[in-house]
Amino acid sequence: MRATKATRSQVRQHNLQLILRAVHSGLADNRAALAIETGLAKPTVSDLISHLMDEGFLIETGRGQSSETGGKRPRLLEFVPKARQVIGISISEHGIAGLLSDLDGQVLAEHILPFDDPPETLDLDDVQGVINGLIAQLDAPLLCLGVGIPGDIVNSVVTFPHHLNWQPVKLVDILENIYDVPVYLEGNTELAAIAQFAFEASHAVSSLAIVLVNSTVEVGFVLGDTEYHSGRNIGEQKLSPESPALEDLIGWQAVKQRIREMQSTFANSLLPEGRVRYLDIRYGAFNNDEASLQLCSEFEDIIAQIFSWIITLLHPEHLSLAGGIADLGQPFLDNIITKTACLIPANLVEDVHFALVTDTHLSALGAIAYALQHDLGLIQWQNESV
Repeated sequence: MRATKATRSQVRQHNLQLILRAVHSGLADNRAALAIETGLAKPTVSDLISHLMDEGFLIETGRGQSSETGGKRPRLLEFVPKARQVIGISISEHGIAGLLSDLDGQVLAEHILPFDDPPETLDLDDVQGVINGLIAQLDAPLLCLGVGIPGDIVNSVVTFPHHLNWQPVKLVDILENIYDVPVYLEGNTELAAIAQFAFEASHAVSSLAIVLVNSTVEVGFVLGDTEYHSGRNIGEQKLSPESPALEDLIGWQAVKQRIREMQSTFANSLLPEGRVRYLDIRYGAFNNDEASLQLCSEFEDIIAQIFSWIITLLHPEHLSLAGGIADLGQPFLDNIITKTACLIPANLVEDVHFALVTDTHLSALGAIAYALQHDLGLIQWQNESV
C-alpha cells in the first residue's frame, strides 16, 4: 500500500501538538527554545503560539533570563490545564464509570452507574445519562470524549464479548452526533494500561502491561519506546488442549463455582455461605483456612502462567494485576511472582516491577489519557513524565 501524503491541515495539527507538548512537559518555555526543541522555523513557531494563545491553551507569564550573549529577555509561556475539560467513561458488565478531568488528567468529578447484574443489552440511555451528569458539572468547554468498552472495534462497530451477548453498536457515530465533539474509543484493558503509563506508574517506565481478571481475563500493554499500545481478551485461551479456557478457571463465575466446591469439601471452612467476595477468600487465607489457601494457590498457578507469557514476549518494566482478583492482596501477588520465577529465567522476573491495581475507575482515566493524546498529543511515550 502506498503511503498517503499528509495534508497541510494535518501537518499544522501535528506542529501544534509539538508546541503544546513541549510547553506542557517543560521541555521549552519560550519561542526561541521551542524553535530549537521542535526544529520548526521561528515564524512558524510564533504563528502556532498565537493560535494556541487565542484558543486559551497557552498564556504568557512574564520575562525569562536573557541568553549569555545578551539580547531581549524571552517571553515565558505556560500551559493552561483548565482551558478545556475532558470526559472519560468506561462501560463494563459491572456498570458505567465516568470521570471529568482537566487537561492534566486531574479528576474534577465522577458519575458512576452500577449494574446489579449485567443487563441483557447495553442501554444507550444509560451511557448518555452518565455523560450528561458530567456535562452538567463542566466549568470549561468540553474538548472531547474518551470511551472504554469491553470488546473490540471492527469497522467502527463495537462488538462485545460473547459472555455479555450485547448487540453490536456504532457507538462513536452515535455519541459524536449527540455531543458534537470528537469521540475516541478503545478497549477497557488497553485503556487501563495507558492510564497506568500516563498517570499512575510508580516510576518512569518505557513499557508496561496489565492483567485484568473479572468475568474473563484480559491483557493490555503499552510499549512506550515504540508508542504502541494494545489490549485483548484472552479468556478463551487454554493452558493446554485438555484444560478449560482461562475464563472457566479464574473468571468470576468459575471462581464462585469453585468456592461452592470447596465449601462442600471443607465443611468447617471460613468461607461464608451465600454471597462470597474475594475479600472473604483473602480473610480465610490470612487465617490459614485450608479451602481459601487452596483457592489462592490454584489462582496463583494460573496467573503465574499468564505472567510468564507476558514477561517472555514483551519484557515489560512494570506488570500489574487488576480486577476483582486484585482484592486477594499483596501476599497473593508475592506468591504469583515466586511461581512465575519458577517458569522462566529468574533474572527476567527480577527486572520487572510488579503491582496490584484496585482502582475500579482506571479504564475511565485511561479513556481521558487516550483522548488527550489523540486531540492534543499530550502523553509522553518515551521515558518522559506527563
